[in-house]
Amino acid sequence: MARTGRWGTFQSPQPGEPATDGGFYTQEDMKELIKYAQDHYITILPEIDVPAHSLSLIASYPNLSCTQQQYNVNPGSKSYTRADNALCIGNDSIFVVLDSVFTEIANLFPNKYIHIGGDEAYKGFWQKCPKCQKRMAAEHLKNVDELQSYFVKRIEKILTSKGKKLIGWDEILEGGLAPEATVMSWRGMKGGIQAAKMNHPVVMTPWDYAYLDLYQGEPAAEPPTYGMCRLSDSYNYDPVPEGVDAKYILGGQGNLWTESVPNFRQVEYMTWPRGIALAEVYWSPRNKRNWSDFVQRLETHFTRLDAAHIKYATSAYNAIATPKRVGTDGLQVTLTTEVKGLRLYYTFDQTNPDNFYPEYKGEAITFPKGASQINIISYKNDKPIGTQVNIKKEDLEKRLYERKHEY
Repeated sequence: MARTGRWGTFQSPQPGEPATDGGFYTQEDMKELIKYAQDHYITILPEIDVPAHSLSLIASYPNLSCTQQQYNVNPGSKSYTRADNALCIGNDSIFVVLDSVFTEIANLFPNKYIHIGGDEAYKGFWQKCPKCQKRMAAEHLKNVDELQSYFVKRIEKILTSKGKKLIGWDEILEGGLAPEATVMSWRGMKGGIQAAKMNHPVVMTPWDYAYLDLYQGEPAAEPPTYGMCRLSDSYNYDPVPEGVDAKYILGGQGNLWTESVPNFRQVEYMTWPRGIALAEVYWSPRNKRNWSDFVQRLETHFTRLDAAHIKYATSAYNAIATPKRVGTDGLQVTLTTEVKGLRLYYTFDQTNPDNFYPEYKGEAITFPKGASQINIISYKNDKPIGTQVNIKKEDLEKRLYERKHEY
């Protein structure tokens, strides 16, 4: 059953509940999609995420996990955060099953790569599992990181036997990288740099620059999600770090995970215009990129998107409020915008400001006593642009607290 609300707070699966949400693609469905993509010069790269993120497989075959408990597929419920979603590496059955899965995938997809995931594996169950401990002893593995590395290297042999190359997230570096593996670096740039310096191919997709499911502007004016990746963040990062041979950087990717994206219009909103920025980053040399020039050209793209009825975000035009504590309980805010040359107008009385309200002049402004929020609107050429931002004082104070307690 489909669920409405915020992912992570959805109702857990109920006894006898029919599995009406989700589904599968037939081989004929996939052949049609692959052909359509090829006709549009797109190569589909399949991913079977193992050994973790495997709850759908474990739900069907409970014997493949360390706990061997019967789980339902997680619809986005908090109660499932401790479910055993990792395959039991000490169980030879998983390699039989995955050989069958990868045989089917290899026969369907002409792409030379198959993505095996490898990310976010909770290793606690492996540490307690007699089968995994037996495997570690037999293979002389010092820890569970090396156990995962053993798994990845064994999967690479399976893929190689089918004429395919392995690609995985940067966690596959832990415990030792498979000999011919390609690494996708998502937890920042560090993993990609490490892999490139080991002469392995890399795809850069760091979450703080390339994750399209993150906030792209002031959270008070955006649908709820997590983290922050502004348009300027995406545009101003360089996927080829200094000190790394560029020949090992295959390119980059923008990722749009959909836990916080409930419908297709929101897919569009999260993709554009950050997808445009990343396209320019990945296809243009660093010395040819200029933020101010990009912003001017972007407005032409907005006209095209409007004509195509595609939803996009104008968050780069919204105000950015940076709080500062004054005295024991006073609060000031400094206002900026990603796009330069805008005028900002604000109010503390909860009315909607326009260009007849106080204009922000560049100095920090103090919350008046009794004010519970600040409302800010941005203007360009005497017309409002972007979205009005209404930020509660308590949210600004919370950010001060979180910043103070960052580690």
